[in-house]
Amino acid sequence: MIIVIAIVLLVAWYSVDFSIHKWFSIALIVIIVSAVVFGDLIHNRSQKQKMYYKNIIDSSSNIVVVVDKNSIVEVNKTFFKYFNKYNTLEEFKKENRSISDFFVEKDEYIYRDMDGINWLEYLIKNPKKNQVKIIYDEKVYYFTVGVSLISAEYGHYSAIFSDITKEKLYQKELEYTTITDPLTKIRNRYYYNEQIKKESANANRYFYPLSLVVFDIDHFKKINDEHGHDVGDNVLVEYTKLINSHLRNGDIFCRIGGEEFTIILPHTEKSGAYKIADKLRVIVEEHKKVVPITVSFGVVEYIKGEDLEQTFKRADKALYEAKNGGRNRVVVR
Repeated sequence: MIIVIAIVLLVAWYSVDFSIHKWFSIALIVIIVSAVVFGDLIHNRSQKQKMYYKNIIDSSSNIVVVVDKNSIVEVNKTFFKYFNKYNTLEEFKKENRSISDFFVEKDEYIYRDMDGINWLEYLIKNPKKNQVKIIYDEKVYYFTVGVSLISAEYGHYSAIFSDITKEKLYQKELEYTTITDPLTKIRNRYYYNEQIKKESANANRYFYPLSLVVFDIDHFKKINDEHGHDVGDNVLVEYTKLINSHLRNGDIFCRIGGEEFTIILPHTEKSGAYKIADKLRVIVEEHKKVVPITVSFGVVEYIKGEDLEQTFKRADKALYEAKNGGRNRVVVR
């Protein structure tokens, strides 16, 4: 290209008489050639820089994408490690608009339209709420996402997805362990304490009834002494499953220690709680698996503003009245 321009200008130069115009022509040739050379240098350097930055981005273990509000513009190699059905961005775009198509819509995660706000704009305004759950090819991934505007003219954003799946799964496992009884797999005392606070606060705020049932297995020590602790454990597991299968959605069933259990019953007056407890009492008595057992129940209704320890003590007192009154019965207080 440079040579062609130089030849054309030289021909023009020789066609002009030796005069001041020729020196202008010489100067023009020098300027144009220099401009072309400089332009080539800048272009080559720009291409090298693009390749340099592309190589850096491709070497990242994070997903790096360039997107606008409606589509995906560019991706790095790591993108295809996750979306491995596709080999090129063109293949991906034939079936999908953008990576946000795979966002799971849940309250704690970012999804495509956050209350009418595009996820890119939402993340820029709320960088701390930056977790995304993605399901692709029946696999679940969790990411933190950082977004920045890279071209206001074209509306292009860069988004970096950092994989936190292992950490998230470990966190969920830890949370599950914290709130779950290891033997029966229902919720434990810690969960009961948290949920009774939550449910009593909601009952106070929204003016609905809340009842508490406390129960335990009659003569459980005798079962352990006569049959062994393995049988005792099997009894706990078997009858916990039985009771759990007859509870309503929203009822909260917890083992709070040994053979003692609680059931939190939102939106339930004590008369309704009595019916539930008595139905469970009959079901347990008739089950007769592992070892036939009976169960005693204490039932109370939460009083607005009451100290929660006092609520539990009232239910526990009702339970002991049931046991002292002959067991296998329900007492309401």
